[in-house]
Amino acid sequence: MHLNLRPKRRAVPAIPIVSLIDIMVILLIFFIATTTFREKKVQMKINLPSSKSMGATEATPEVRKAITLTKTQELFVDGNPVEIEKLAESLLKLKAANPSVKLELEADTDTALGVLMKVWDGLRAAGFSINDVPARIQRSEGK
Repeated sequence: MHLNLRPKRRAVPAIPIVSLIDIMVILLIFFIATTTFREKKVQMKINLPSSKSMGATEATPEVRKAITLTKTQELFVDGNPVEIEKLAESLLKLKAANPSVKLELEADTDTALGVLMKVWDGLRAAGFSINDVPARIQRSEGK
């Protein structure tokens, strides 16, 4: 009779790391393929005029570059400050960089009509039709 005083060694469980790496690579590819990148949009503090019958209740899916007029009569094209006299030149550069660019006008409620006329003149000088540049209007809550 033989007496074994040494305990039997247990087998060390093996973790299949290779298959875990495959799963991690597949997840990485999935996250890269489904990520959407958004352009950084500069925010201006303006009061949009409100209307009961005009204006959208939801944002339109079409992406437009904004021409923004603030309460202090400052002008911004796509978040970049522009002098009103140089608006046409700035819009021509924007159009040269992206020929299919679409614009929208965001003007504060207190914007003077004379300033709007200068903006419309700049749009015409740059080759844009005023009818193709909608004004962003906020729908009022009451009916």
